[in-house]
Amino acid sequence: MNRKFTLVVTLLLMVSSLSFGQILTPAKWKVELSKQEIKVGDVIDVVFKAKIDKSWHLYSNDFDADLGPILISFDFEDHASYERIGEVKPVNAQKHYDKIWEGDVSYFENTAEMRQQIKVKSLPLKIEGTFDFQSCSDASGQCVMGDDEFDLNYPNK
Repeated sequence: MNRKFTLVVTLLLMVSSLSFGQILTPAKWKVELSKQEIKVGDVIDVVFKAKIDKSWHLYSNDFDADLGPILISFDFEDHASYERIGEVKPVNAQKHYDKIWEGDVSYFENTAEMRQQIKVKSLPLKIEGTFDFQSCSDASGQCVMGDDEFDLNYPNK
């Protein structure tokens, strides 16, 4: 009996460690420029698009950060080839009053799009940076942090 007990406990530990070892990535990102032909003086957008897993949502950046959910944030590295115009803006984010956070939140389901307008000051254009975000499951209530980086060049290297 002692051998069986040891075997069962070992198997359970192995299975549980496998399940905890998986990294959840409910939002998959693609970053691109809004135009394919670019010249100095153009005003274009850096477009951040995410595909969000079913039953998950991704918080936006256009509501009160003090409520609790972590807003998506972007960090652009300065470069002489461009100038940012304003802040990164969400496109068609959903808004609703959230009872848990006791306030109005803004989020995306299925897909997300955020845009940063820039003015092209010189070519070649080099835009680099990182962003952080939070995704939460409507089914389990689980929330995960995510981060990604972007490196856009025009003309392409």
